[in-house]
Amino acid sequence: MTARSYAYWLPVWSMALLLACEEGDEDDDTAQDDTGLGSMTSGETSTSGGTSTSGGTTTSSTSTSTGTTTGDLPPDTGFAIGSVVIDPDGNRMTYVQVIPSLDGGPFDNANAVEVAGNSVIMASENAVFVGLTEEPTWVRYAVMPDLSLMETGRVSFLNFGAYGVGYSSVLVDASTAITVLVDQAVAVRWNPTTMEITGNVPLDHLVVEGYDLESWTTTMHNGLVYIPGRWANWDYGEIRPIVSMTILDPSTLQIVGVAEDERCASGGNISFDANGYGYVMGDGRNYSIQMYANAAGEPAPENCILRIPPGGTDFEETFFATVKSISGGLESITELGSAQQGSGIAFTKMFYPDLLPEGVEPVDFAFWNEPAHKTWSIQLGDQITGQEVQGVPFSPIGFTANAMGGKMYVGEYGADGSSLVYELDPVTNTGTPRFQMQGYLYGIYAVSPAP
Repeated sequence: MTARSYAYWLPVWSMALLLACEEGDEDDDTAQDDTGLGSMTSGETSTSGGTSTSGGTTTSSTSTSTGTTTGDLPPDTGFAIGSVVIDPDGNRMTYVQVIPSLDGGPFDNANAVEVAGNSVIMASENAVFVGLTEEPTWVRYAVMPDLSLMETGRVSFLNFGAYGVGYSSVLVDASTAITVLVDQAVAVRWNPTTMEITGNVPLDHLVVEGYDLESWTTTMHNGLVYIPGRWANWDYGEIRPIVSMTILDPSTLQIVGVAEDERCASGGNISFDANGYGYVMGDGRNYSIQMYANAAGEPAPENCILRIPPGGTDFEETFFATVKSISGGLESITELGSAQQGSGIAFTKMFYPDLLPEGVEPVDFAFWNEPAHKTWSIQLGDQITGQEVQGVPFSPIGFTANAMGGKMYVGEYGADGSSLVYELDPVTNTGTPRFQMQGYLYGIYAVSPAP
């Protein structure tokens, strides 16, 4: 997805719980470096964090991914999986471990690294990075030959006045990562090999009076970082009715453009097609703007899909598609997420209000817990179409899906807090149960032992 010093509705759909967190600083580069980082997974990357998705994201990308299928990976490849366990009082713990195969299971957390809170996860080829929520620190773990994880470095953002690492981060290459600190309105560049901070750029244009800034599922594509901006005032039940995407050059720390559009509200992750168009869905902050309108007895705004042309820095005025026109009247409730950037295929979840049980209405977050949502694939292009993904059940809203090796992995959650993880194939438009795990799926990444 992608923490804040203010409390906000974490895009961890099924719980709709409040989480208070934060971000980091520049001068305190508490850096330790013992083992090599290894090369980065090629292509687009993002964190696996809260989001409505999300929020992640991954080095296959929390949300966008490139790479090979699991069957084509090197023989020593393992799979780092993240899990969030939520106790009856709403307290959260994050677990990260590397398993040798996705076949088998169920996987418990007995051998996992345990981290307090709803942390953030990224991964490179040979390392896993965990962003802490109770202090503004990224921790790097090397993947060892036995697939255990060994801490090999830390970098702190404490001097920025942060209290935790936020959900808006992306690995760009072996020497570059970007973390957006929303409360400080700054993008921090740091080196995942040396674990040192190397610069920052203010994001003052994202500060809007009367709203809290949110950002997650930050994405890298063709050398540029795409930072979605969302704004909410949870005290008054207001979602700022605008879609915003800041485009940052991480090498120069220059903002090359800010795309904004008021035709729909609160967009997230950007998904690219083969021609280089970047598509953003205004999902109303996961249907929140519609929910508040429903509660007030007002007409609900419609979600839509916008796009940025190749090489462009603003949304096309001539391109616009409502989600309802694609889905036959259903509204989306999660952002777009691609298994492979450039494929022109993205995934989202649609909300089926007729499936809500009697007495439950979409006027507060309780309806997120109902199995009234289903994954769709969206075919991007001049004419956008969509269809239900076959083989995936109706479900509550949970963490965002994660991309790896050209497939998407989504956890469908049981009442016991376990996840049945489905592998979504964008080519066949099918979902297949792959494995079961303890907790809520919170990221999946192909990794290899450090050399």
